[in-house]
Amino acid sequence: MARLKDVAALAGVSPSVASRVLNNDTQARINENTRKRVIDAADQLRYVPDHRARALRLSRADAIALIVPEVNNAIFSSLHQGVQAVAHDRNSAVFLAQFDAETADANALAQLIGNGRVDGVIVQRNEHFTDDDLIAAIQLDVPVVLVNTRLEGYAGSVALNDREAVELAVNHLRELGHERIGFVAGAPRHDAATRRLEGFRDSMAAAGLTAREEWIAPAGWEAPAGAEAAKTLIALSPRPTALVAASLNTAIGAMRAAHDAGIAVPSELSVVAVQDAWMSEYTVPRLTTVAMPMREAGARAAAMLLDHLAGEPLADELVTEPHPQLIVRESTTSPSS
Repeated sequence: MARLKDVAALAGVSPSVASRVLNNDTQARINENTRKRVIDAADQLRYVPDHRARALRLSRADAIALIVPEVNNAIFSSLHQGVQAVAHDRNSAVFLAQFDAETADANALAQLIGNGRVDGVIVQRNEHFTDDDLIAAIQLDVPVVLVNTRLEGYAGSVALNDREAVELAVNHLRELGHERIGFVAGAPRHDAATRRLEGFRDSMAAAGLTAREEWIAPAGWEAPAGAEAAKTLIALSPRPTALVAASLNTAIGAMRAAHDAGIAVPSELSVVAVQDAWMSEYTVPRLTTVAMPMREAGARAAAMLLDHLAGEPLADELVTEPHPQLIVRESTTSPSS
């Protein structure tokens, strides 16, 4: 295996110069020709930096962790991509791990990331966590940035524009002619779910429609909860002619419940989801969604965390660009009656 001194010898520079080039030290005064020689030498020798040695020298792990409720959830793929892109540019590795409801105690997150394994953590809140659960879990020796959740008195979060996303969904259904619109709500403990529910009520009022309380069903973020909530709503008389689901998975569950009840989507029930992922193209019918800028949220969270490690303060940010985007597919149409 090639060593740093081998790269330096091939490039005709000192090991310290080679180290600064390969660690992307922007403060070092090294001309572009020298930088190119070092990089070419590293490529030729297939040099792999020894991050363990560098961590010992700098007391840094050169790694951050992204903690999500479920690593197999496609929604978090874009989030991970955004975190990874920024971390790669900043010479930091990313550890992806799952922090589920069964491990929601004060020490679980600390045990998950290990002592000295990472320099900081980005956390996507589990829907079953109370605020107190989350506060207890993030009492760590490293900084934590939260994704799409905020805690009173805690600085360090990147939130999505949940209200705008729900407004797009409601306005789409209203333009199709729907007035009886129901809402499959998110997890009651999650502040993002609260923002989406408030956004639904406000958007209905702005559209001149009534948000009937019996057409609002609490659920969660996952398909089984969406199916149960939809069963309740479609059993009502009169029932909604359209549903806004607070998450993609709950919308898929709602479509399954409609199918099982013999209610055709979209001719008898339109469904639109907040959030988008690849499976929206493969449901039957294909699911109309409001895509959220998850990749940008991941990038913002990673940048905030790495900037903080370099001395900048943590803050609370809202992703306003790019905006949520309505993607019309096949699960929405004009009401039949």
